[in-house]
Amino acid sequence: MEIFLIIIFIIGIISAIFGVLLIFAPDLIIKVEEKANILYMTDTTFLKNRIPIGIVMLGISGFLSYTYSIVSINEITFLLIGIIAGIFGILLLVSPNTILVLERQANKIYMTDTFFYENRIAIGIALLLASGFMIKTYLSFS
Repeated sequence: MEIFLIIIFIIGIISAIFGVLLIFAPDLIIKVEEKANILYMTDTTFLKNRIPIGIVMLGISGFLSYTYSIVSINEITFLLIGIIAGIFGILLLVSPNTILVLERQANKIYMTDTFFYENRIAIGIALLLASGFMIKTYLSFS
């Protein structure tokens, strides 16, 4: 149980860092993303490593669902994220092209870079709130 809380705490800290960066240093995030896009092609990486990533996603799904079932948390968030992670993991293992088709279709409809930059403060605040929830969960059970 202790390891689960530590993982939640670490994810909360990472969320807080990204939230602060989105609010106060969005240009830094864009510069890093541009360099990462040049060095690192996500689609091919997902396809090459789809089995380990899918297994990890299923593990995350199981972890979140198990945490929801044994800890008296009134938040259904754990269960919903667990279900989404499970669906994503299954798609990676069984039908990775479905994810790529959906991603390309979404990119035609909506440019995510513009969305994140225009809504950076709201997204940053949402990340900070999520981080606060995770850290509060860690502190209340440790």
